[in-house]
Amino acid sequence: MAKVELFVGLKIPDTTAITTFHTLERMGFDIKKLKRQIYYKFDIDGDAKAFAKKVNKVDVLVNANKNTFANELKKEEEAVYVLVKDRDDKCEGLLSTLKQRLGLKEIKSMEKGILWALFVDEENAKEIARKLLYNEHYQEIQIL
Repeated sequence: MAKVELFVGLKIPDTTAITTFHTLERMGFDIKKLKRQIYYKFDIDGDAKAFAKKVNKVDVLVNANKNTFANELKKEEEAVYVLVKDRDDKCEGLLSTLKQRLGLKEIKSMEKGILWALFVDEENAKEIARKLLYNEHYQEIQIL
């Protein structure tokens, strides 16, 4: 089984990221900047490159007018990457749309999350995640 990742960002200003940045400043964190992307991971049967070309064009995931996308994470220096995912989220509704309506039948499972790029040290990134970016009762984080 092959794995394909998709990172979707915004071409336009991300108001959620801007609000988060200012909130963190008010909370006393010395943060240089932050970025936010939607993260998708697909477990598929078949050719990963061919699937990536198809999934990159799916307007349910990537709106060509407002989104940027990449199939691998382009890490920036000085950034700590925090992935926030809902526990037990099988993405059933989206998965059904992709498989049934859009014909991407090679998808066996998928994950979705929010990837934050925090321009702070790793300890502050963990504290920021714990205090603002995720709810420990139904979400989990992963430092990439």
